Amino acid sequence: MSKREAFHNDDSSRRLPMYPPGLRRNYGSNGVWDGELDQSKFFNKLAATALDLYDSAPLSTVKDGLERLRTIGQLRSMLEAAEANIMADSFEMYTREATNQGTQEALIDQQDVQDAHFSASCYGVNFSDDVTIRSSFVAEASVALRDTVGRVSAKLFTAEGLRNVCTNTLTALSNGEITTKAAREIVRQSQDLDPSDIKQLEYVLIPLAKTATDSVVSQRARRMHERLHPKPIEDRHKEARAGRAITWWKDVDGMATLQAYLPAEDVISIINTVNWFAAHEEVEEEDQRTERQRRADLFRDVILDGWPETSGTPLKSRIAVTIPAIEMLTNPKRGLAELEGYGPIPMEVALKIAKDAPSILRVLTDPWTGAVIDVARNKYRPSKALRDLLRWRDIQCRFPGCNKLAEESEADHIDGWAKGGHTSRTNTQLLCKRHQLFKHALGWEVIYKPDGSVQWRTPHGMVCLEVPGSVSTVENFDFARNPTPTLPVVEMTARLRHVLGWHDDEPEERAS
Repeated sequence: MSKREAFHNDDSSRRLPMYPPGLRRNYGSNGVWDGELDQSKFFNKLAATALDLYDSAPLSTVKDGLERLRTIGQLRSMLEAAEANIMADSFEMYTREATNQGTQEALIDQQDVQDAHFSASCYGVNFSDDVTIRSSFVAEASVALRDTVGRVSAKLFTAEGLRNVCTNTLTALSNGEITTKAAREIVRQSQDLDPSDIKQLEYVLIPLAKTATDSVVSQRARRMHERLHPKPIEDRHKEARAGRAITWWKDVDGMATLQAYLPAEDVISIINTVNWFAAHEEVEEEDQRTERQRRADLFRDVILDGWPETSGTPLKSRIAVTIPAIEMLTNPKRGLAELEGYGPIPMEVALKIAKDAPSILRVLTDPWTGAVIDVARNKYRPSKALRDLLRWRDIQCRFPGCNKLAEESEADHIDGWAKGGHTSRTNTQLLCKRHQLFKHALGWEVIYKPDGSVQWRTPHGMVCLEVPGSVSTVENFDFARNPTPTLPVVEMTARLRHVLGWHDDEPEERAS
């Protein structure tokens, strides 16, 4: 668990739709037969995979080593699934035993038992209380795992969610198909959702988690949670604002860390402003500070000495309003604004700061996958429109595992310009400077797929598929072995044109 999560982590099994501990149905529901099935499910494939690694010949090629690393990753997922299963069932047993023991001890007239209950009452401890039972179990499990209480508590939350709520995720994890981080994120984003919505969350995210990086899964899970949450985001945002705070903690070497928990639009504006001043200040030749150091020094000077004498920065948070056309027509209240560099925010907040934003982009998305397929073109030259499309389609660098945002990336030709590649949406993608080097100089190959995904191939033949950052579901992508369906015919009525912002004089037509 990171320090950030320690300060702002309200994950709780009570926010998951399942029975309280001691009353859950999964554990021992079918007695020995059920237990044997679990043993087979969680350990047979694990044992066979470990045995294959054990019997493998010594490494002979780099590709062979990479394949074994992948197998070890799958083995790690299987182990984590087994650990989650054992931890959840052990906690269920622990709760039942503690509850029964508390009931039995209340009937025993022994001095030591009475003394124990008297001490407990003095400290306000209830042996049958869920908090007491959970704390006791976590403490014991921490000893068994030789881990911290905080991390074991987080593991128990994930284990309960996998065992009792996100069972399909647990199955995928036990098969080594997804990573533990992906499984943990699916459970985390299942909080406060209805069981049917959780199944939808799993249906969309598990296929994605089998090929995508953990960061991509985390972003998609958070976006789906925002849309599926039964409570409007505006209400949750207002409640969360009440928790704004500044915290700090000591670090080594005479340093310390300052953390500000603020509304996303304020944090983005602060970062944009600091970056703007850092980029425009005059740097003397003898100044050996890095850009990171200059930004940190600027922030420190602002807090302690005030802003430099200037008219201020014109750089504010930019708001992009994403328009899923069909959803907008059927239920306009479900639309979410997109804060560049952060993600979904309440529309009410977006409208409040839109007046200070340099522009508002209308972004058209595919109703089946959520992928950005067009942006408003009546405001920009074609080259600018293409850059806007890439920014809102790809969101970030398309290299596997890279999280650098669009501002830190550039449009890169998939098929090189010198080799006849065109500057088009099907032959360009966002890549940061570092990963342009990987593609152009270090032997990484990339192929654009008709469904919008790109296939990366490492110098030693490892293959990874990446989908655009704006995609919310991969069920209709070709690589998931489910061909994209033919789009239905949609009549371009005056109302639809108005929603999309197409205020031209072209006659109404039918588009597919």
